Amino acid sequence: MNYTQIAISAVEALIQNGPMIVADIKALLAPIKEGRAPTDAEWELAEQKLDRANTSVQI
Repeated sequence: MNYTQIAISAVEALIQNGPMIVADIKALLAPIKEGRAPTDAEWELAEQKLDRANTSVQI
């Protein structure tokens, strides 16, 4: 697979997952925007997102 194919695949995946990505970002930023500490559930969500991101870049 060459760079162009990888780049096209990555952009297509971002477009396809755009709404989910935006929702995840909003959820992750909510405590910061609201000026409060994250709840336990928000911490768990953030850790899950980080684990998934780390796994996806290692593949």
